[in-house]
Amino acid sequence: MHTSYLGLQLTSPIVVASSPFTADIEGVRAAAEAGAGAVVLKSIFEEQIIGQSDHLSEFATSPFGDTDDYLQHYVGEDYRGRFLQLVTDAKAQTSIPIIASINCIGAGARWVDYANELGTAGADALEINLFTLATDRHTRSERIEEDYQYVVRRVCSAVKIPVSVKLPLRLTAPINVVDRMWGVGARGVVLYNRPFEPDVDIETLRFKPSNPYSEVVELRNSLRWIALCTRVMPQIDVAVSTGVHSGAEAVKALLCGARIVQVCTAIQRGGYGAISEMNRAIEAWGREHGFRTIEEFRGRVAEPADSDDLLLRTQYMRYFPKG
Repeated sequence: MHTSYLGLQLTSPIVVASSPFTADIEGVRAAAEAGAGAVVLKSIFEEQIIGQSDHLSEFATSPFGDTDDYLQHYVGEDYRGRFLQLVTDAKAQTSIPIIASINCIGAGARWVDYANELGTAGADALEINLFTLATDRHTRSERIEEDYQYVVRRVCSAVKIPVSVKLPLRLTAPINVVDRMWGVGARGVVLYNRPFEPDVDIETLRFKPSNPYSEVVELRNSLRWIALCTRVMPQIDVAVSTGVHSGAEAVKALLCGARIVQVCTAIQRGGYGAISEMNRAIEAWGREHGFRTIEEFRGRVAEPADSDDLLLRTQYMRYFPKG
């Protein structure tokens, strides 16, 4: 079951998402051997580069005024260097497409440098992970989306490899944002970024980390918008991330129009063998329903049909029985 994504040819629609499972060459090789169509390498975080430099600068005692600049440069170079080496090693030791990833916390100019370095190291494509936590009541959603557009435009105009954008959940007008990303050069979008969200400890009365892994039910956040994006903007490649734990969820996403599905939690729970199981399940489903290729059924439910009232409905109406 071959597919294409961002102009790259993949032997499987199952792609390992940016995660600890793609943070080293051993994980990348294991994913390739299990049948992954591609991998998205663990993200390079601007936040971590800045955080490391800021932390070390607190302990700087040099009387010279350029100490902070030196730390920013050294820590940034060391941190980025590890990612660049991983790209090089992954290209040398596997035959699947390698997608680099950068996690953006702002619209800083340094993203162009990061993106160029990853492309030069051999990455086949680049995924930009965008998310801004708006805590200022005066911040308008339009301004945040303009910042996203600015970052994507600058990166796309500077690199020679295709770019996809991993969008945050809960956008007011997802199709409009996708259209704007396409307009500034992105060739794909990933629905959606799953940011860290805290839980509450009712014993300590403090915030605590929540479960970082997804649940199958979360796929419902994406299915409608995959289908609508595919229908309205068939020229852009749509990927889904979050909630794909088995071949059944992968088939649902493909039927809605996704070109690939990104997986992480499935590997955490079932090991890299989960990739092979999903591939077999997709092939078995295809045979059972008379499809020889993914393109024969991809986007089938995104086509206008009698079930459009369900695709476009936003209220439950009569679904809850009376008590």
